[in-house]
Amino acid sequence: MAQKEERPPVKEFLDMLADILAEKYFERVDDRIKKIPELRRLITAKEAGQYLSLSTDTIYRMASMKKLPYLKIGDRVLFDIKTLDHWIERHLIKEKEWKREELKAEFESEKPNAKTPKDSDLLTLLKKKSKD
Repeated sequence: MAQKEERPPVKEFLDMLADILAEKYFERVDDRIKKIPELRRLITAKEAGQYLSLSTDTIYRMASMKKLPYLKIGDRVLFDIKTLDHWIERHLIKEKEWKREELKAEFESEKPNAKTPKDSDLLTLLKKKSKD
């Protein structure tokens, strides 16, 4: 007699197949979702708020006060991601500026009656601090 081949029951086979298909489907959906921000240059106020870690109300308020660049198409207010990146770069306070302000305040507190220090005075103070 011929040997019987052992096969899993049909229901188990279909369940395994469904699991594999579902896994592949969600992998593809995840890949597409990851690519969406790369494809879209204009984003909504809500997305801009998430991008900048600000509330949507703050985004609208800053846009209305012309403190944040935006684009208006019909009734829609949209924000360009590249422009937001440039806006962030322009508004960053660099470490050197922090140090300069910190040293300026310290220098002024040492000499309350003195006039505003010149840049050369600040550089001298910076050099002195870096040696300490």
